[in-house]
Amino acid sequence: MEREKTKTALLFILSVTIYQVVTYFAAGFVASSLLDYQNIFLLPVIKDYYRPFGSVEIYIGPLLQLVRGMLFGLVLLPLRGFLKAQALGWLWLWLLFIGIGILGTPAAAPASMEGVIYSKLPLWFHLIGLPEIGLQTLVFSFLVHRNLRSKDHPLPKVIQTMLQALVLTCMSFIGYTVISLIFAFAAGIGIQQGGADMKLIGQFIGPLVITFAIILVSGGRWWLPKNAAMYVLSACSLGLYQAFILGSANLLYVMIAPIIPVLISIVMTVPKVKK
Repeated sequence: MEREKTKTALLFILSVTIYQVVTYFAAGFVASSLLDYQNIFLLPVIKDYYRPFGSVEIYIGPLLQLVRGMLFGLVLLPLRGFLKAQALGWLWLWLLFIGIGILGTPAAAPASMEGVIYSKLPLWFHLIGLPEIGLQTLVFSFLVHRNLRSKDHPLPKVIQTMLQALVLTCMSFIGYTVISLIFAFAAGIGIQQGGADMKLIGQFIGPLVITFAIILVSGGRWWLPKNAAMYVLSACSLGLYQAFILGSANLLYVMIAPIIPVLISIVMTVPKVKK
């Protein structure tokens, strides 16, 4: 009994971590594209508060969400029963984020009440970040609640497959982040040296689209040719992008970069052994 409880708790923490990574990446990507963060972060006062949008440190953001997600999972462990029992459990969790984590946070953070009073950041900057934070925490809360109620109230198969494809795509971005950081350090690019621009980050769009499409078409099933195709097509996409957009292709990077995303796909779609 205790072993089963421990397993259930660990699976819950893992799912919460994945949801945090996925929603953080998706919301950040959409917001940065629509709101032009690259230029906003260069404005007076704001550039003194944030690192440059294209700095190497930005790559660590998605990795940090792994730790943050595990922290959320641990904090939410005692609340599982309450959230599962409530049809509007997602709303209560989201309001908890809004009330304590965003508007009422003790730190003078952007978009918080204390941030408006104690920081020099302009009011419009506090407001412009609210849609991204609000949407990310809303979707996160919904996914956590759906996971708790999935056995009693399952989603249609097609929606489950789309969610799995989205999760694997975002987790794949973590894999590309890890490889990129390793290559950056190996090339002698220190963590304090800003470097990556949007053209460099753009090379991941093709592989991520390929990952999403293959997972969607295969129905989320484990299938060796699927993973082989994912590796080959992702490597080709990286090579072509680097050759034609960046001017030259790093063949070693092109060959190694898709490995972790493919391994993530293999692990997350491996068939479960029926007892």
